[in-house]
Amino acid sequence: MRARTDERSAYFRRRGVIALWGVWAVTRGLYLAVLLKVMSFYLLKVSVGDVRLYQRWSGIIAAGSFPAHDPRWQYPPLAGAVMLLPRLFGGDYLTTFVVMMILVDALILILLLRSGGRLIGAWAWVAGTFLLGPFCYARYDIVVALATVAALLALPRMRTFGVLTAVGAMLKVLPVFFLLALPRDRRGVRAITAFVAASGVCLLGGAALGRGEWSFLTGQQDRGLQMEAVAATPFHIARMFGWKGVKIRHRYGSSELLGTGVPATATVCLVLTVVMLAIIAIIIWRRPSATWDPVFACDIALAVTLAAIVTSRVLSPQYLIWLLGVAAVCLTLGATRQRPAIVLILLAAFLSHVEFPLLWKSIEKAHVIGLTVLFARNLLLLAATVSAILRLRSRPRRLKLPSLAGVRGTGRQPYGKIAAFLER
Repeated sequence: MRARTDERSAYFRRRGVIALWGVWAVTRGLYLAVLLKVMSFYLLKVSVGDVRLYQRWSGIIAAGSFPAHDPRWQYPPLAGAVMLLPRLFGGDYLTTFVVMMILVDALILILLLRSGGRLIGAWAWVAGTFLLGPFCYARYDIVVALATVAALLALPRMRTFGVLTAVGAMLKVLPVFFLLALPRDRRGVRAITAFVAASGVCLLGGAALGRGEWSFLTGQQDRGLQMEAVAATPFHIARMFGWKGVKIRHRYGSSELLGTGVPATATVCLVLTVVMLAIIAIIIWRRPSATWDPVFACDIALAVTLAAIVTSRVLSPQYLIWLLGVAAVCLTLGATRQRPAIVLILLAAFLSHVEFPLLWKSIEKAHVIGLTVLFARNLLLLAATVSAILRLRSRPRRLKLPSLAGVRGTGRQPYGKIAAFLER
């Protein structure tokens, strides 16, 4: 009887995987056609200006230095390597870059499926990135998602987690906060040691790539309050009712608010980031270290990512790509307590697609429709953050998932250690 049940489970899983890849191929094929202007739809408008900027920067990097003189450059050294790759492959830079990002997307899906976990995580990734829009493949942030997904799926292999988290941090700084998810024992020390060593190697590699590899440490200090940030909401409400105290200017590669009260609000954002992360750290610290497991670590990673994004001075739509990656891992493991937050994130991803680029001009001109969509998106993210943090206080349900031991029929157990740890 057990063998028959396992066979049926494996059969339905194979069917689910086939359907998943079919949906992935159709949606990514559509977005590829839109990005390369083979097809055009108003609802799928997308700007490739960032890719053209990457192309310009890649020429500077190829000449032996990072574009530290450009105020729009605020990225760690591995970001430069990603931008340089399409130039090395040759051909049209835009085409090569977009195809490369879609291949990275496929690799994320492969990792989620090979983990042997629940398919709902892979479905959340495919659906979430589709809802967010084709611009996902016109930014390099999907590479950051690859590093974070790989790091979280590697748990509890601490050294591997530390190395992959360092790679993510050298692409975009935010994954460094994942270190809060580590257990307070020798395992955590091993992960931090691996993180420091891998970060050092990445910085040395950046030095070999060109001069100015440390410029990302000061690149963000002069940035103001971005138009889409949660903290910008009160200013937009005032603008909607005719207040002229702030203006929108394009600076540092984004649309920022300038005017009365904006500098003070930007400073408050930095303070709030520290406070929110401190609250999460206190919640974690109050839990016995013996209760740590990979599921709880992934729940922490989602809460930390949400907190950092919601309190940031800058909230670009591509930041939701990182959230979708972490959320997919949480659902893949199955025992997560963050399902309500993940539902809110998926809704926020759709509204992010609506507000950018479809209603971008409406927001700049303080029209009611555009600002209402932006308010709703930010409110969803704020609600998701509160939910994610509160749910860290309750212990994740420990579900026995035989599928985590590996996909039956493949003869492989890519993440068998996770299964053994969860089922112990």
